Amino acid sequence: MSFALFKLTIRKNWVLFIIFTLVLMMYSGVMISMYSPENVQNLMQMFELFPPEMMKAFGFASAFTDMTGYLASWLYGLLMVGFPMVYSILLANKLVAKSVDNGSIACLLSTPTSRVKIIVTKAVTALLSLVVMLAILFAFNALIGNAMFPDDLNVKAFFNLNVTVLLVNLVVMSISFFFSCLFSDSKYSIGFGAGIPIMFLLLKMLGDVSDKIEILKKISIFGWYDPMSIASGETVWGINAIYFIIIIVLITLSVIIFKKKRLAV
Repeated sequence: MSFALFKLTIRKNWVLFIIFTLVLMMYSGVMISMYSPENVQNLMQMFELFPPEMMKAFGFASAFTDMTGYLASWLYGLLMVGFPMVYSILLANKLVAKSVDNGSIACLLSTPTSRVKIIVTKAVTALLSLVVMLAILFAFNALIGNAMFPDDLNVKAFFNLNVTVLLVNLVVMSISFFFSCLFSDSKYSIGFGAGIPIMFLLLKMLGDVSDKIEILKKISIFGWYDPMSIASGETVWGINAIYFIIIIVLITLSVIIFKKKRLAV
């Protein structure tokens, strides 16, 4: 890993990171401020105003009794997957495929830094940025939630929820990064790097709508993620391990592909 390249990559992409982090913090703050332990029943009645199929598709659970369940349903059901997914697609494409496409990768290849160091550094930057982003959001939500509604947030279950949603998003980043390394043209990198995660998300949403097509969400990486179960205290270390293995495999393949691909210097 090259620390000089690591710092350079951070400097070139910090604005994108800040924008997505602040937007998620703002939305989280609004969602927490809307919650009230005394008005849980009123919040539940809001579900009756919408078709149940639509609520299921967007990950909104019909039953929760505390802030942990509320955040798992309204914040971690879709938003904490969908919004970081956009960030992952944009960043992964920018780090590799776009650099190859516009020729800027030639400057890096002309330095003594090896290809493996270059791509490992970019991969670490991509993954670490998501870790930092979601760590900030966990700390923000936990602090604000406990400050506004003491003892109503199950911090342990909420932490486990954040660990799993982090791994889900790291899988998405790894998918996008893999296609960014595979293709030298940004349009193909974006096409597959965005298309595959979006397809998985749509499969999950369709599988939630009806029991007849529930099989669709079982073949989606998002379908294995059940925020309400985690919020209720269920352990999902097996699923977490699967996500972790997928990340390792995709990043390893990305390094191998980048090392061997033909690039103009």
